[in-house]
Amino acid sequence: MHATAQGRTIAWGFAALLLAANVAGYAFDLYAAFWWFDRVLHAATLFALTLWLALFVCPPVLRPGQPLLFILLIASLGIAIGAWWEVAEWGFDLLAPGDVIKGKDDTVIDIVMDTLGAVLAASLAPRFLLPGPADATDPFR
Repeated sequence: MHATAQGRTIAWGFAALLLAANVAGYAFDLYAAFWWFDRVLHAATLFALTLWLALFVCPPVLRPGQPLLFILLIASLGIAIGAWWEVAEWGFDLLAPGDVIKGKDDTVIDIVMDTLGAVLAASLAPRFLLPGPADATDPFR
């Protein structure tokens, strides 16, 4: 199984866009300027990351024969990454001055938004996968 050309373009495009959005969020303090920025960014970032993993990393080991299982495994991977991110934010708050975590509600909303992004990406990923061996020259092109 390997990603279609359209899937590769979409995955790399979203990855680049969300990397820029995350950098801009910190550089221009967009988290403070817009109450919704953190929520949208969590969902969109986990969407981009989960889609990228689903198209480039997971196809060699996962088989599309059971679509629901494929979607659940990919979504679970994205949700786990979101949970680890929340642990990293908590750790950062312990080590550095500031207040990255705005309380339990913020953490739970972040995980819900991460979940929405991961489930959406996992649900869309099979549309961008083709059966057969991956391109041996460069699977990340």
